[in-house]
Amino acid sequence: MDRFYLNNAGLYRTLVDALDASMPAPHFSRHKASPPTEEIVTEQPNEDMVVGVRIRPMLENDLTAGFPRAVHPRARGVDGPRNVDLHDLYNHPRGRPVLKSSTHQSDRLFDSEATTEEIYTELVADLVSFAQHGGIGTLFAYGQTGSGKTFTVSQLQRLAATALLDDAALTQRKIHITIFDLAGNAAFDLLNSREPFPVLEDSSGTTQLAGAVEHRVSTEDEMLHLISEAAEYRRTAPTLKNDVSSRSHSICRIRIESSSDTEDGLLYLVDLAGSEAARDVAQHGADRMRETKEINMSLSVLKDCIRGKAEADDARARGPDQKGNKIHVPIRRSMLTRVLKHMFDPQASRACKTVVIACVNPSLADVGPSKNTLRYAEMLRVPVPTSAR
Repeated sequence: MDRFYLNNAGLYRTLVDALDASMPAPHFSRHKASPPTEEIVTEQPNEDMVVGVRIRPMLENDLTAGFPRAVHPRARGVDGPRNVDLHDLYNHPRGRPVLKSSTHQSDRLFDSEATTEEIYTELVADLVSFAQHGGIGTLFAYGQTGSGKTFTVSQLQRLAATALLDDAALTQRKIHITIFDLAGNAAFDLLNSREPFPVLEDSSGTTQLAGAVEHRVSTEDEMLHLISEAAEYRRTAPTLKNDVSSRSHSICRIRIESSSDTEDGLLYLVDLAGSEAARDVAQHGADRMRETKEINMSLSVLKDCIRGKAEADDARARGPDQKGNKIHVPIRRSMLTRVLKHMFDPQASRACKTVVIACVNPSLADVGPSKNTLRYAEMLRVPVPTSAR
């Protein structure tokens, strides 16, 4: 497929330029003006579940090979959803190749010029503050290996460490960190030589990381050292497109011990396993194929749980007759969602906020995986309907 794209790179650029020239200027609302007495149903973002897209810079090897850019950011207004246009090229059986374009929405959009510091300020700083005040904040980074996913999470971990330890010095809060891997149905402690440990539920239904070592940290340097140590034990393996691919979900759990009677805050920073297609690991045997199937299943269950919880919350907010409690959230179908049960359980009593960052490589060489990533991220958005007169 790469050869097809390269052979038709000139045609592709011509078709994309022509399409861009024909597109209308971005508008700020899909809704026509209505009389004041008519009810207008609109949507607003779900502030407890925010989906962002990060488009990494083009890779040097793709630029050298001559691959065009296939992913183009296109904002639709300051407060509305952000759109991303993706252009693919299809080999028409009875003529020259044709352009197939799609548009995908997100709550936040970061183009190739955006820094990780900007992403932290706009998306993650609120999660950190939320956890500092006794809430549970969770960040997921999703995408194909090579999309900048692990780089983004590692940098956000360091920025969070700075904020947390600066605050702890002022407030006397105690900070504890645990970092572990989930591979299939097994959990491994990345701060204890990758020792396996069981994930259990106590009598109240709360998930416990039985045997995982929790480290008390007092300085930023201590936390950064532990984060670097954990990265050395991360499970990786080669794929067709990448020499090093994350084959496990890596979870950094930071517990902020409260100095009052309130519950401890929790911050989860999750680097999800690379969302590789089966064809990208086909050369590596049955075990790798089975591993990829397990990863993709867990990512599918994660999507179902995030949507299910958001829909249950929305139904309850609409009123007791909406039967929000009857929406099924398949928490037990995956080790990942069992570990993070607190954020999916419709009956949970603790306040939770979630951020998902979908990372994509803009090159035409990776247009298929990028499209899948954007579709996945779009399915996680559950806007809150509002009515106005």
